[in-house]
Amino acid sequence: MAATTTIRVTPDTREALSALSAERGMTTADLVAELVALEQERVLLAAMNQGFADLAADPAAMEEYRAEQRIWDSTVGDGLS
Repeated sequence: MAATTTIRVTPDTREALSALSAERGMTTADLVAELVALEQERVLLAAMNQGFADLAADPAAMEEYRAEQRIWDSTVGDGLS
């Protein structure tokens, strides 16, 4: 078993976590770990989306990106893995 620690949450949050974990058939600790992983993924994807939006807003940078993409695309059939 992994080491654990205690976090303080409001009684309402504790009840919500307990209800959600019971509905999913998992421990509250596993639910919290899953929720943290989902939030980390959401933050990463939001940052990536913002990065692509910034790239799309800069025509010169977008052309540079597309040029590099064409170079990489030309290697698809080179037989290397």
